[in-house]
Amino acid sequence: GAGAVGIAGLAGCSTESGDGSDGSDGSDGGDGSDGSDGGDGSDGGDGGSTDGGSSLDSVSVGMVTSTSGPFAVFGNAAVTGAKLAIEDLENEFGVSIDLSTDDSQLEPGTALDRARAMVTEDDVDFLMGGVSSSVALRLGGWASDNEVTYFATGAHSSALTGESCGEYMFRPTASNSMLANSIGSDMAEAADEWYLMYSDYTWGQTAADAVQSILEEQGKTVVDTEAVPFPSDDYAQYVNRAEASGAPAIGVLIAGLDLRKAANQIIASGIEDRTLAMHQLEDFVFWGLDEASASILDIAGQVWGPAVGGGDEFKQRVADQGEMDPYVRHLLGYMSMDQGVRAALRAGSTAAPDMREALEGHQVESPIVEMKGGGDMYWRAEDHQLVQPTYTVTSRPTDEMSSDPYKEWFAVENEFAGDDVARSVDETGCSL
Repeated sequence: GAGAVGIAGLAGCSTESGDGSDGSDGSDGGDGSDGSDGGDGSDGGDGGSTDGGSSLDSVSVGMVTSTSGPFAVFGNAAVTGAKLAIEDLENEFGVSIDLSTDDSQLEPGTALDRARAMVTEDDVDFLMGGVSSSVALRLGGWASDNEVTYFATGAHSSALTGESCGEYMFRPTASNSMLANSIGSDMAEAADEWYLMYSDYTWGQTAADAVQSILEEQGKTVVDTEAVPFPSDDYAQYVNRAEASGAPAIGVLIAGLDLRKAANQIIASGIEDRTLAMHQLEDFVFWGLDEASASILDIAGQVWGPAVGGGDEFKQRVADQGEMDPYVRHLLGYMSMDQGVRAALRAGSTAAPDMREALEGHQVESPIVEMKGGGDMYWRAEDHQLVQPTYTVTSRPTDEMSSDPYKEWFAVENEFAGDDVARSVDETGCSL
């Protein structure tokens, strides 16, 4: 409907099937600032430096993510992005990068077994991956206990850089709290009373907490919240309860492709004319709807997407792969690989303490800054969050939705500096 305010609820860190038991729970490195190619050795922050170039000539990376099953589109997109980053890094630095991938099956225990084998048997230098926040929490805890660097590639639960932060875990994407802070003022302006439904595991739980907090801070009322089992095949009963609440606005904080099911049920129930808030927009989920259905979204929070004015060459390279149109998961895979390899090169070492020193406080100056549309990006030392711009977007009118050379169904409304939406260090509960 006409009033849909979306905080677009896709699983930024979430698309997860089967972790129910754990569910509650281009190149500009020439100056040495973001790599190690013989420049002045400065890393732009307080991270490590190499004074004349890195001694590393090869890096081995292990990536455990969802590569099969109903959510493979998320994990495989990140793998594609990581491979594109490898091409660029090898060209820029002359380093050889080996990527090993394995399927998490969206199960924290399975993911950990496969990540452990990569480290102990295959001798990978650092880890990345994880579509699900529950998977990322398990991998990050193990990696930090065992001095292995891990990049939580696509996981958005605030716990990852909050109370469950890890000494060697780094989050290259935005957190739920950053996205909630991006969209919160629009939600508050749209309606005084809200009903929130959310996927019942760490991603949805922290999303609901963040959204409820920002609404109440602005004097609005959350009339009720409902934890929805995840995954679910039928959202009718939850949509009916949202309708029965009488709230004029409904927050749909539903993970992964389940958001598509929930959106279809909302349309079928005829309540799309209420203000609809969906936590985090990932374009791919809406591409699975028809254009008219996708147009119910009036405003949404977003980490990145084809609407963002940056990374045009990268978007075209993804489209040229012929597998799927570019969206946020491609960039997250690229960013994780880019930042991990550059940290190792700056440090001249793949040892986790050395990579940590090269990352903490580091001001990013790699191509990912332009891809993200510009703006300040840095690794916050206190919680290992990559502070970065976030966006709100709105759906285009159906006659302005473009699908050539790749789908662009949304337009950017506002850009937010990372420092303006990131929680203060004191609020995170992280202690490193």
